[in-house]
Amino acid sequence: MAKRRNGHPRLSPPKIPHIPHLSQFERQELKNLQNELRERKVEALKLYRPNPNQEEIHKCRASEVLVIGGNRSGKSLCTFVEDARAVTGQDPFDKYPKKDGVLVIIGKDWKHLGLVCFPMLMKPGAFKIIKDAATGEWRAFDPLVDADRRAEARPAPPLIPQRLVKKVSWLLKSAGYCQKITLTNGWEIHFFSSEGEPVQGYSCNLIHCDEDLNDERWIPESLARIIDRRGKFQWSAMPHSTNNALLGMKERAEASEAALGEKSSIRLFRLRFLDNPYLDSEEKRKSIERWAASGDDVLRMRAEGDFIVDSVLVYPSFDMSIHGFDRTELPDGHIPASWCRYAVVDPGHAVTAVLFAAVPPSEEFWLVYDQLYLRQSNALVFGDQFSKKALSHHFHAFLIDAHGGRLRDIGSGRLPVEQYTEQLVKRGVRSHITGSSFLAGCDDVIARCESTRAALHIRPAGTPQLRILRGAVPDLEREIKRYRKVVNYISGVPIVTDKPNTRGEVHLCQCLEYLCAYRPAYHQPPVATYELEPWWVKWAEKRRKSLGEGSFVNLGPQGGRN
Repeated sequence: MAKRRNGHPRLSPPKIPHIPHLSQFERQELKNLQNELRERKVEALKLYRPNPNQEEIHKCRASEVLVIGGNRSGKSLCTFVEDARAVTGQDPFDKYPKKDGVLVIIGKDWKHLGLVCFPMLMKPGAFKIIKDAATGEWRAFDPLVDADRRAEARPAPPLIPQRLVKKVSWLLKSAGYCQKITLTNGWEIHFFSSEGEPVQGYSCNLIHCDEDLNDERWIPESLARIIDRRGKFQWSAMPHSTNNALLGMKERAEASEAALGEKSSIRLFRLRFLDNPYLDSEEKRKSIERWAASGDDVLRMRAEGDFIVDSVLVYPSFDMSIHGFDRTELPDGHIPASWCRYAVVDPGHAVTAVLFAAVPPSEEFWLVYDQLYLRQSNALVFGDQFSKKALSHHFHAFLIDAHGGRLRDIGSGRLPVEQYTEQLVKRGVRSHITGSSFLAGCDDVIARCESTRAALHIRPAGTPQLRILRGAVPDLEREIKRYRKVVNYISGVPIVTDKPNTRGEVHLCQCLEYLCAYRPAYHQPPVATYELEPWWVKWAEKRRKSLGEGSFVNLGPQGGRN
């Protein structure tokens, strides 16, 4: 059976019924009409038959849908069919307007948009079709039923028929980089590359992110774009562990579904390569062998659709069920004054992070009991917030990220550690061995990582050295679950290194590393510096303000300053 040049299956010429007194023009118009009817009959959306897992995705009315799957699991097909149904007004579940809607497709880069997204919608071959042996009508190819007729299968026509396309705007037509498609029903399809800045100010009915993104800022911006039209956001992707936004959305979906079930506004669907009935069993076997040769991580990601974060996490052994510490285990629910306290600072303007830890007299464990996570911070903000946490307690030492503390302020040329120390001096905040200043944290990244892993290791007694007070440091828990090693890709194969990726929000993780590398020991606090009475703290603060913050000394009456 021959094919047309554009890949469509060739239809037999229509038989023109003999109708007397028809002119040549009328006969041609009748022929064109019959051709149109026959071509519409074999349009891809009419022949598409989803498997049960894909049908659940199409039925879903949640405003956020995450479709995770390995290679050839069917995730791209069902999500692009969802796009085509929406823009052509053929969604069987009436989730979208029939006309004048907006679809936005976001890809990793223009190559991905040109090689994957545009062809899936506008070119033949999203799936295969074959003529039914009994009826002679075209239908979706089924390898289980049509195994001996594989050579007769043909690419299905485009998901969006050319008859519905009004205009196509190109960024670079020779490379297939499409910018906008306008349909005859008023729907518009816009293509965005995540290499650029997130586009703002528009509203749309459907947003489709396909695979990994270069810039995670596209996700919150996209979710804001569907609000006005009560639209839908869908993300189809292989579970790349390099993308924190994808992992965060997956965790949010699991938590929401656990609480609300199918009523959740965000749903997660996982499609497996082995569950795709339209793949030949021999091809499945060959693919499994190839992926297994590249390692278990590649096999799990591509075949099972699993996130492989455990092999790329810096601290995969961290688990709050093991490392968590209940507040009820503390005397009266508070850190005793007899415990030895430490504070570790990671300076910065975007985020200033501080981790507070305490060591009991038995030195049985190190307890991380509090945090500061100050966004858009400066030395004044740090001094004010830090003093509220530390002024009424005795600390043995303050530690700081020495590298960050050596980055000079552009305006004043002063070091952050100098500015932080000045603010602590003004507020009377001191530690036993560092005063209002700081000790430099370990600058050997690999060494402090090993120290932290050792502290997380479960000892023969069944408990680790490092414990985390439950509910006290939520940002540390969030960061450590996403703290990853640097992954290099060689010929498409991920190579995991031992070096942690310190970009992004890993500030408290680094504070934790400085703490563990220092190996805090117990030192009995002086009796005179046990926790101060609240009235004394209040009186001392009032007196400090009345005296002013200048570097002068009062001699004589209150009103006279020399």
